[in-house]
Amino acid sequence: MKKDQAYNRSLEGYADRVIAEAMLALDDDVGDGDVTTEAVVRGKPRTEDAVIIAKANGILCGLQEAKAILEDGGLSFESKKQEGEAIKKGEIIAKVHGNVKELLKRERTALDYLQVLSGIATATNRLARRNPGKVASLRKVHPGLCYSEKRAVKVGGGFTHRLGLHDGFLIKDNHLATIVRELYEDASINEEKKIEAIRHALRRTKQYRANHRLDDCFIEVEVESLDQAVAAAKFHKAEGVPDMILLDNMTPDDVAKCIEAIRREAGSEILIEASGGITSKNIGAYVEAGADMISTSRMTLFATPLDISMKIIGYK
Repeated sequence: MKKDQAYNRSLEGYADRVIAEAMLALDDDVGDGDVTTEAVVRGKPRTEDAVIIAKANGILCGLQEAKAILEDGGLSFESKKQEGEAIKKGEIIAKVHGNVKELLKRERTALDYLQVLSGIATATNRLARRNPGKVASLRKVHPGLCYSEKRAVKVGGGFTHRLGLHDGFLIKDNHLATIVRELYEDASINEEKKIEAIRHALRRTKQYRANHRLDDCFIEVEVESLDQAVAAAKFHKAEGVPDMILLDNMTPDDVAKCIEAIRREAGSEILIEASGGITSKNIGAYVEAGADMISTSRMTLFATPLDISMKIIGYK
């Protein structure tokens, strides 16, 4: 399986979902109304001009959500930058014009999207520039922000591993545990039983994919030892699956040993992924070990939001 097939998931079909979630986020913030603005802003309806300004260097993302949130209130939104563009401290990202009450009501939610998603894009870009073609995100995202955060990873130059449970098969340790219980019914789970569970899981998944015509969904299995990796590789050689093997929570040395054994058994067409405990400090060692892809939650769950603000023009 080619890397793009497995890790470059399309997000184009989820634009409406992203906007709907942005509207829910706005509703969470506004609730029954912006009581401060209603108390403070009086007199006839007034329009104002505002600018959205970068207060730190980074990679821009979140324009799609911010634009929808602001335009939903009748405000005009004129972007001065593009998603994925490098922005510098002090630069104007966008200009906004319209009713000041709508501006004040929608400011925070729009900025939250810009800050969080730009932070993810920036963190991804740092990793991807040092390790081109090797960095992918996981399903570890903030609830309700899956498609937005996955887009931010792509904007930053990273790959997007499964969007959800629906677009790829990933057999994990808890799946294997249930098979062990089914087959053996006792409480002890040893290495031999885990390997047998891997074979059963791959056989069942291959059949399920064929029966349901899910040819576009890759099959991947998570392994945690050299013996498990070899078993999965041998199954691939005999049965054509898995398409990918995930080496979970291993040291770089252990990853290198597993990759050598997998290649010896299954050749180069099977993709090998390393995950678990990957940080910006140790990712290079996993790349050097020979993994095709390094998956990590560092970009989505640990990224620092980029500092971005909105200012009404003329007030400093």
